Amino acid sequence: MDMDVLRCKSPDMVRKEIAVFLLTYNLVRWSMMRAAQLVKVAPRDLSFTGARRLLLAFASRMSACFVDKLSELTATLLRKISECVLPKRPGRIEPRAKKRRPKPLPLLTLPRVLARQQIRAQFA
Repeated sequence: MDMDVLRCKSPDMVRKEIAVFLLTYNLVRWSMMRAAQLVKVAPRDLSFTGARRLLLAFASRMSACFVDKLSELTATLLRKISECVLPKRPGRIEPRAKKRRPKPLPLLTLPRVLARQQIRAQFA
């Protein structure tokens, strides 16, 4: 969900950003649970990524539709999410490790302008 980097700077905004991510995560899981009840499968058997993409695709339609059509559109969304069943893969074990090697450069932890000034001061 692209939550590995927080873009806010103040502590209050970071809290709000994390709260929005948690709210979004719970919305996706809740939608998966409702869709799983339709087809009588476990919610974990549905694709999280597929459900997230469908919610994003339907968001603009749902915000623009009339109230009387909202329940119909919600039913369509849940039906589409219920079609995102993951295949059974018995005996599949994948290590949770990064394949790429870390870069040898340090992270830029201060503003770029200050970093440039420090580099210029080193070579002056």
